[in-house]
Amino acid sequence: MFDSLKKRLKKSVESLTRKISRPAPAEKKRPKKPAKPAKPPKPERPGKIRKPAKIPEKPEKPPEPIEEIEVKEEVQVPELEAPEIPEPVEAPKKEKRGFFRRIRERVTEKALTDKDIDELFQESESELLQANVALEVIDFLKQDLKKKLAGRQVKRSGAGEFIRKAFEEGLLETVDQGSLNLVKMARKKKPLTCVFLGFNGSGKTTTIARIARYLQNKKLKPLLAAGDTFRAAAIEQLEHHGEKLKLKVIKHQYGADSAAVIYDAVRHAEGQGYDFVLADTAGRTHVDKNLADELKKVCRVNKPDLKILVVDSLTGNDAVEQAREFNEMVGVDAVVMTKVDVNTKGGSILSVCYAIKKPILFIGMGQGYDDLEMFSPGKFVKQVLE
Repeated sequence: MFDSLKKRLKKSVESLTRKISRPAPAEKKRPKKPAKPAKPPKPERPGKIRKPAKIPEKPEKPPEPIEEIEVKEEVQVPELEAPEIPEPVEAPKKEKRGFFRRIRERVTEKALTDKDIDELFQESESELLQANVALEVIDFLKQDLKKKLAGRQVKRSGAGEFIRKAFEEGLLETVDQGSLNLVKMARKKKPLTCVFLGFNGSGKTTTIARIARYLQNKKLKPLLAAGDTFRAAAIEQLEHHGEKLKLKVIKHQYGADSAAVIYDAVRHAEGQGYDFVLADTAGRTHVDKNLADELKKVCRVNKPDLKILVVDSLTGNDAVEQAREFNEMVGVDAVVMTKVDVNTKGGSILSVCYAIKKPILFIGMGQGYDDLEMFSPGKFVKQVLE
């Protein structure tokens, strides 16, 4: 269920997460040149040793000839050791306050910009439209994410969860349009009159039977009114459900005034102590003037407590137009979405809620009378973000 919408939203979350998780380029630091080693001092050359000068003796006697012996003194030249070349020593770095913090933040945090979010929706817009998400809903989600994410420092380690949370809040704001509790309403007024609206094929008559079964399970007593006097076999269809559920059906002939049928049903319910009047109305394949006039008369004469619109969730973006037309025509108090169990897209639920700002009362989840669930906005949002 909602596989298509799940896929699109998951892709959007992952795309923004990648933008945050991509490491920022670190600043290149130029290595300092090592200090030039000091030149070793030149060794001093040993000086020349001169022979001592001969001192002539006084000639008392003629000197005997003496062989001159040349004495050579060996002068040992001390070996000079090569001076040690000192290793270059880097000057101590002065740590500037805040420098390493800025570097760390560039690695561990990322500030999303409006441009990042615009690029995300530019990539995902066509896919969200294919999932039956209306363009106005996409624009709302885009602006909502900009408010929540743009300019925020997001930790890379928790970016996915942070973005998912922002998406969850935006989606919840779209579908959470309040709630209605039929059981509590019935305690304040009896009978509670509910008029059901919708196009042919939306599942309107079957939905009436399912809500009747829901009320029976709550120990409440509903009465059915066959207000669709236009469509062939509409009365017989409602009677068939009434027989199965053991419920009374108020009916007139085909072509009768729908407002009069519902009026008689309300009077009967008041006299017999019924808790609810569930009234069917005529549908069309499109909204025309005759239908509009008939529904306006039904509401003007009977002043129903609730006008419930039944929408086929498989109709896609047409569901938004249907919701708007009926809301402008007579006003809608709540919505029932049918065939949700076979809906792989799910965008129509978001779109209808946002378009008319009315709560979804129930969703149809199968073919049986008990296959009707109260709509939970939180549960729906968690499902599409799984």
